Amino acid sequence: MSAYLSSSEDYHKQRKRLNKRLLKLRHELDLITPDTKDYKKKEKISKISSSDYDQDEKYGLLLLLTAERDSLYSSEIKSLLEISNDNASSYRNLMISRIKKSLSSSKKLLEITVNEKDEYKRIEYYTYAALIQGNLSVNKKQWSKALNAFSIAKCALDFLYSQEDSKMDIEEEQEESTQFKKTLISEITETLVDPSLALAISQDDTAYSTTTDLKTVSRQHCRDNKLSYLQPVIEIIARIDPEAVSEVSSSTELIKSVQWRDHEATLYNDELAYKIMKLTNDNETNWKNFNDANQFDVLLSGWSELLEIHTNDMDKNKDEDDLEKVQDRAIVLTYINFNLLFTRLKRDLLIIDQLSSQGDNVFALKKLEFNKDIIRLYGTIITTTQEIKDLPGVYNDEDLHESLDNLEKFFVAKKSAVLARSFALNNKFPEALKIFDHVDNTLSSSDNKFYKIDEFPYNVSSNVEFEKFKKELPSQVLQAQILAQFSVDLSKNLNQSNFVIENMNKYPVSNETLDNIANFNKNLSIAPVLSKPVLFDIGFNYINYGMGRSSSYNNSNSATSTTSDSTTDQNDPNKKKSGFFGIFGRS
Repeated sequence: MSAYLSSSEDYHKQRKRLNKRLLKLRHELDLITPDTKDYKKKEKISKISSSDYDQDEKYGLLLLLTAERDSLYSSEIKSLLEISNDNASSYRNLMISRIKKSLSSSKKLLEITVNEKDEYKRIEYYTYAALIQGNLSVNKKQWSKALNAFSIAKCALDFLYSQEDSKMDIEEEQEESTQFKKTLISEITETLVDPSLALAISQDDTAYSTTTDLKTVSRQHCRDNKLSYLQPVIEIIARIDPEAVSEVSSSTELIKSVQWRDHEATLYNDELAYKIMKLTNDNETNWKNFNDANQFDVLLSGWSELLEIHTNDMDKNKDEDDLEKVQDRAIVLTYINFNLLFTRLKRDLLIIDQLSSQGDNVFALKKLEFNKDIIRLYGTIITTTQEIKDLPGVYNDEDLHESLDNLEKFFVAKKSAVLARSFALNNKFPEALKIFDHVDNTLSSSDNKFYKIDEFPYNVSSNVEFEKFKKELPSQVLQAQILAQFSVDLSKNLNQSNFVIENMNKYPVSNETLDNIANFNKNLSIAPVLSKPVLFDIGFNYINYGMGRSSSYNNSNSATSTTSDSTTDQNDPNKKKSGFFGIFGRS
């Protein structure tokens, strides 16, 4: 906006565009007064009522554009005065009169929109009126009114920005609109409201403040009631978000500094000091009793908000010449980031505990899914630990840096242990044994006092926890060794061939084994086996064992046959006598 409207010509062109749009809008609403004689009595714009707006919101748009046209005219004159002082007093009077006309249209707009149901739209109308009122008060050097007007404007703009910033899961087109609104609000705040508010504070003797934080000042003076017609907007905001307009009680003793390790830094922002007090008060946050990761989201968002506040404060004071203040702000930045990252660590560790408890009584496949998520979370935790080590000032603190190194080793070891248990669930016991043995060897050489510092924020780890984990490792290694040995023995049996002919130590004991005497699927070469016949082989072909008959039957038949043959031979005188094998003794 500031880049688009930078010269008197720019303001003049924009004013002409608005005049054309206003003329068209007045025709649409039938607000044209052709007879200009005695115009004040005949003109219709001043007679617009809330009922007209309730029927058609274009009546409100007409008044808003009318106020903007007069405001542009005053800015055009101001730009001319910056170039030349010719007729300065008359131009100045004209400029103030145009601001007054703009304010009059703004007040009329507030009157007719009293029944507007959209409270955010009403807040925008009041914000615009507060900006015009503040501009008029500054030009008339009415500093108390200027302080009240710009305080109201700043509270309203901060509220609108927070509402836009909280929008989530929006479509791409809405996201572009939201981003534009946030950019516009930021530019108005930085280029108009903050400089004007700072000027009003410096000029108003009654506006003594112990802080240079404009947000805190605006909350202190937004209820001054110097401009009663603007006060309803504070009540509207308070109904939606009371904290947006709540004042830090004067009875509350704010902390003046923060301590990070051996460094102490002064706080120059009351809002920052107040919110740090709330977040670091263990009795108020009660984080020690948190047993759910979602409960830590409040702390996480709190530290993130502090980081945003302090970053904006540093951006506004980036040209600070006071080296002590620059150093204090750098220490506070490290302090906030340090606690923010440890809050994230604690939240992730609680999620791991929840996943571990859920995976205790489930099947192996489901437990593997839980372990996969746990390993991923440990990867995030290790990355966060590395971010903490990279913070300014950490490397120079030997005890802290060494403790963070060991903290990273501890998380790596716990991640490896989960990985080893996952291998064991997959029956990969040798791999699990290797991992457990590696973890045991890595941590066995550690000192008795693993962490050199007394404690970490939110107690993310301790020497007692490490010693307990270290003592459990040998039993886990032994268990992995036993399972790995069983796995090796089992694999030996499983690797033996099913075919009897290929395994001399395997004997056929079932039909299944008998079916696998040999593997004929292999490429075989069949060849005759050389053999030498013996006398028994020849004689075997002539031996008759009775074809399976009983021995008594064979003996009786043999005796009967012998008797019959001898009788026949005796009765046959003509039978020839033969020798051995019919060769010798023939007659």
